[in-house]
Amino acid sequence: MPAASSSGFKRGRPASQSVRGGKQPIEKGRWAAKGTKPLPEQASVKYVLSLIVVHVCRKVLFIPTEVKVMLYSLGLFFGSLVCDFLPLPNVYMGQRDNVFNVYYVKVAWAWLLLVVGSFILLTSATIGCGHREIIKRNMSRLLVGTFMWYFWSQCFFGYVENRTGSCLGKAIIRNKIDCNTAGFHWHSFDISGHAFLLVYINLFILEEAKTIDGWEGIRDQIRMEDHHRGEVQNPGETKTPLDSLTPYDMAILKMNYEQFTPYIRCIFCVMTMMSVLSDVMLVCTIIFFHTMPQKVAGGAIAIAIWFLTYRVWFKRDASPGLPGCGLFHYQNMKERTKEVPLRRRSSICKDHRDNLPMFMGMPLYGLKKEKEDKKREEKKKDYEREEERSSMEDYGEGVEGRVPSWTGPHGDSASSRSWRR
Repeated sequence: MPAASSSGFKRGRPASQSVRGGKQPIEKGRWAAKGTKPLPEQASVKYVLSLIVVHVCRKVLFIPTEVKVMLYSLGLFFGSLVCDFLPLPNVYMGQRDNVFNVYYVKVAWAWLLLVVGSFILLTSATIGCGHREIIKRNMSRLLVGTFMWYFWSQCFFGYVENRTGSCLGKAIIRNKIDCNTAGFHWHSFDISGHAFLLVYINLFILEEAKTIDGWEGIRDQIRMEDHHRGEVQNPGETKTPLDSLTPYDMAILKMNYEQFTPYIRCIFCVMTMMSVLSDVMLVCTIIFFHTMPQKVAGGAIAIAIWFLTYRVWFKRDASPGLPGCGLFHYQNMKERTKEVPLRRRSSICKDHRDNLPMFMGMPLYGLKKEKEDKKREEKKKDYEREEERSSMEDYGEGVEGRVPSWTGPHGDSASSRSWRR
């Protein structure tokens, strides 16, 4: 019976007394509804390691395009000019049948179609929310690049070689294939297909890989958009880039992003390795193969094609578009200049609309009582100062009112007797 009464007493206690230490719970209402944002999920070790690998690949691959173009131009001209007059050693990389030349350079465009084509397909299916028009538009850049490679390397270079050459030993033969079949040597201006291919592949990979810039931020945008759609819409609240997506597009985006992102990271790492290998093979081409004019011509054509497509044509509406085009904007396409800040960065702690400090978008409710206590102490001190000042004024008036007014034996005051003396 006593036990039952004690339990009943506990159940009947007021909520203010049930809290340990006598602390009042944080009040709900306007304080709980403001500033709340969804927190990101806890990152796994696998996720963190993948981000580290992608970050290293970004540092290797994302050299400014203008810097790469300048290095290619200087290397093809001055490097080839020096190597044309130097005795070169007989090394493995200088042989035409080395493993990298046979299994990579000879079929380099097939590798690009497989690797970069998969990258474009998965990224466009994600940022395009599965829309076939967006996927086809992004994949058409690969079609344009394939046409440029085939026309210049397979058609134009062969035409120039046949028109500018002659068969040494039998001048009557006017065709390179017939001359080589007869056992003679065809001497002509042979534009370096290796220089053209390796430079163009590297610039092509560099441009298409820019799609991954800002890719990890899509996860945060999805989380914020889910939060905004689950709450009552506030007219003064800033909208997210995903605000214009339909519920169906939003569902496709979340599914494709979670499903394709691990593969996109792996393909990006393979693209980085292709870029590094292309640079190595380009250096071997500069040192061991062709002459300086032939290599400069091949590299100049590749740079010109890259500039006319990615810097001129793809920026227009009637074009395949630049990498990263989809149903929403998730990255800043402008190049960010790295400068030393001239002033201190603003703190991540911002003020709440009710003057309550915020940290990472969330109000610090614990500081509310502290700020109120400080205001109360300041008011108390001001009140004490006013009381002290008023008491001093009252004391001064009382002293002036008690000045002695006694008179002398002649009926005059002390002040009037002073001049008689």
